[in-house]
Amino acid sequence: MRILFVHTIGRKKYGGGERWVVNAASGLQQIGHHCIIAGKGNSIFFEKAMDQGLETFDINIFSDISIYHALKLSHFIKKHKIDVVISKRRDLAVAGLAARWGGRLPVIVRSGSPPQKSLRKHVFLISKLADGLVTNTKTIRDIYRANALPDDNFIKVIYNGMLIDDDVSAFDFFARHPGRSIVLCVGRLNAVQKGYIYLIDALQALKNDYPDLLVYILGDGKDSRMLENLANRKGVKEMIVFAGYVDQPAPYMKGCDVFLHPSLIEGMPNAAMEAMAYGKPVIMTNVNGAAELSLDGKLAQIIPPASHTAIAETLKKVLDKPKEFEPMARAAKKHVRSHYTFEIMIAALDDFISAKAKAKLG
Repeated sequence: MRILFVHTIGRKKYGGGERWVVNAASGLQQIGHHCIIAGKGNSIFFEKAMDQGLETFDINIFSDISIYHALKLSHFIKKHKIDVVISKRRDLAVAGLAARWGGRLPVIVRSGSPPQKSLRKHVFLISKLADGLVTNTKTIRDIYRANALPDDNFIKVIYNGMLIDDDVSAFDFFARHPGRSIVLCVGRLNAVQKGYIYLIDALQALKNDYPDLLVYILGDGKDSRMLENLANRKGVKEMIVFAGYVDQPAPYMKGCDVFLHPSLIEGMPNAAMEAMAYGKPVIMTNVNGAAELSLDGKLAQIIPPASHTAIAETLKKVLDKPKEFEPMARAAKKHVRSHYTFEIMIAALDDFISAKAKAKLG
């Protein structure tokens, strides 16, 4: 089949949603489909797609509903004989109309995070323009079920699949920071949404008793300068390294002592999942997919969101008695590697797409 992914994002943004599109399209192409990604040209997202040998189509959808872009996309669909359209939630109105005008193709919408705003509008558009919905947690599925999308055949939970690199060398933190205990965070620098303001408050509470603690944050974003200034005002500047965006965080995950995910809003926490796959003790806030991923706290330390006290107290426990958390980390590694593989994700996505295409043709 010829599958078109519609996913517009800022030129400098490349997060979990964009990574999923590139990996899903690449995986589907590897098993025989032809995948094309429509989005904003001259972007990091397109660079990653092209690195994987994926075809791209430059279209800048700048509003939720744009007749001009729907017509432009429908022309592309006809010309390139697209069989299936997969869209992110924000682009669904344009992608859905384009699919109708381009040949009444099956449309699948992906929702990788819980809807925060305009839930009724999203549900309405999904019910009118989509033939199926893919999400990555049961929690998100249940939100849609509770809002008039109850059909199990319509909604499919497909867990994110990881690409594990066991051959990569661990980042040598000791060479740069001898004697420091390394806590790693991965995520864009959104001060509130990713919980970094609470992390900085937690470090203020820990700095006297744990002077060797060092937090490495991989990511960039709009709040980078604000967070650096906040860390300076709170007196913890020397306890944080803002390392910026890193294309491959695996070496850092393999080299750190503890992985911390303090986010307030999340779908399935991919970075925490990856850290678990590398056998690291993980602390993460209890938002959306965290309980599902950790088997209700059996495989990771689950803490309440927006609590600097919870971050500080849990870091103390893990840093003081690291041996006690090794069995949990080993169990997490085994579980994640057997249930969240790239191959499982691609097979499930292929089955769902094929079923929707067959139903539409029938």
